[in-house]
Amino acid sequence: MELPKDAVFVDTRPRPAYEAGHLPGARHLDLSAPRLRLREEAELKALEAGLTELFQSLGLRSPVVLYDEGLTSRLCRTAFFLGLGGLEVELWTEGWEPYATEKEEPKPERTEVVARLRRDWLLTADEAARHPLLLDVRSPEEYQGKVHPPCCPRGGRIPGSKNAPLDLFLSPEGLLERLGLKPGEEVGVYCHSGARSAVAFFVLRSLGVKARNYLGSMHEWLQEGLPTEP
Repeated sequence: MELPKDAVFVDTRPRPAYEAGHLPGARHLDLSAPRLRLREEAELKALEAGLTELFQSLGLRSPVVLYDEGLTSRLCRTAFFLGLGGLEVELWTEGWEPYATEKEEPKPERTEVVARLRRDWLLTADEAARHPLLLDVRSPEEYQGKVHPPCCPRGGRIPGSKNAPLDLFLSPEGLLERLGLKPGEEVGVYCHSGARSAVAFFVLRSLGVKARNYLGSMHEWLQEGLPTEP
């Protein structure tokens, strides 16, 4: 694959890997960590404003090609934030390596791009609570409430959700049949922090399913004191 023309490159790998060699003009960006409360309209507006500043300060504009060493949750959660803000995003998971020879970090000019949230990409907690088809892409042990991260007070799942572990999405052939989904259908996805579910989101979107990611996922759900099963 040749380098896409007129694209802005974003490298989501750890900074030492980026500094060892990146694509020409690539910005370094990793949005796998931020955890935001997104339930009120004011919070969505604040995210929109924050993304606008990010886009302008990094000189981002469509199309943006994000790359990493495979289909990582780091890559997908970062791409999800940029796409959620309205940028056209593409994922490049392999084949970019021979071009990653640049050592100097670019000094991009500010753009005037204004973020506009794609609400059809996002589920809030309240929307997830009433979504008729919600997939939990965590492990069966997490789904069953047997294990949970130390940042959460307990385990559990969103009531009514179905378990579809992330490993399923890494083999897309026949995935829709295994999940009982059809192209054009809407489905919500979540995990612990919206990162693994971002991987599932992009896989499902590539297969024609109208996926929506609950970005807050179980971390926000439990912080908000919302009900869980089992």
